[in-house]
Amino acid sequence: MKRYGEIIMIILGNMFLAFGVSAFMIPHHIIIGGSTGIASCMQYYFHIPLSYTVMFINVIMFCIGYLILGKKFAFTTIISTFVYPIFLNTFQSIDGLLTFCDDIVLAALYGGVIIGLGIGLIMKAGASSGGMDIPLIILNRKKGIPIGTSMNICDTLILITQMTFSNTTEILYGIAIVFVISSMINKVLTSGISQVQMLIVSPKYEEIKYQLLHHLDSGVTMVYIETGMNEESQKAVLAVFSNRKVNKVKQAVLKIDKHAFMTITHITEVNGRGFSFDRYLD
Repeated sequence: MKRYGEIIMIILGNMFLAFGVSAFMIPHHIIIGGSTGIASCMQYYFHIPLSYTVMFINVIMFCIGYLILGKKFAFTTIISTFVYPIFLNTFQSIDGLLTFCDDIVLAALYGGVIIGLGIGLIMKAGASSGGMDIPLIILNRKKGIPIGTSMNICDTLILITQMTFSNTTEILYGIAIVFVISSMINKVLTSGISQVQMLIVSPKYEEIKYQLLHHLDSGVTMVYIETGMNEESQKAVLAVFSNRKVNKVKQAVLKIDKHAFMTITHITEVNGRGFSFDRYLD
C-alpha cells in the first residue's frame, strides 16, 4: 500500500511540474533550469518540440543512472522519466494554457510554486524527477558533492545558455524563480502532520510518565539529565503528542508537580511506532 501511495505521489508531482512549465514558464518565455531548460534551447535553435528533447534527455540519463546507481534507483526514477514528457506534451497541446495567465509576475510566482510543489512531491516519495537530476545524484553518491550545490551550478549554466535568446526581464524572472522553486521544495519536504514535543523536568518523572502513557495516550521517551543548579542526576520526560492535547498535558503535569519545568517545541513530522504505524504492532 505504501508503494502505491508513493507511485501516486510521483505521478502527481510530475503532473504539477509539467503544468507549471506549460502554463506559466513557456508562454512568458521565462528561462528555467534542468532538462526543460536544455529543451527550450533546442526548441529555439532547431525547432525540436520541447517534449521530444526532454524525453531524449530523460531516457539517456535514466540509462546512465541504471548502470551506475542500480535497479533500486531505476525503479523510483522510471516513472518520472516517461510520465513527465507525456504530461508536458499533453498540456502543451491545450491552447487555453497559452493565455492562462497574462501577468508575467503572477506567472513567475505561481509557476515557481507549482513547479516546486511538483518536484517536492517527487522527492518526498523518495524518487527523482529524472533528467539532469541524475548526474547530480551520481556526483553526490560517488564524490560527496552536495546536491544543492551542484544543482545551483548546473541550473546556472543552463540559464546562461538561454540568455542568448532571452531579454533582461526574462532572465531576471528566471533567476528569481529558482529561489521560489527551492523554497517550495523545502516546504514540501518538511511538511507533515504537525505535532508538539514537550520536555518535562521534574523529580516526579515516574508519575508524569505513567499519566502521559496510560491516560493521555502520548508518545514518551525518558532522557537522562543532570540538573544545572543542584547537579543532580535524574530522568526527564520527552513527550510527543498532537496540538490539541497541549493544554491537557500541561494541566496533568502541573497537577502532579506545580513546579515542573516544561519546554514546548512544534515539530513538522513524526515517524515511528504509535505515529506512522500502530503502537502495538509486532
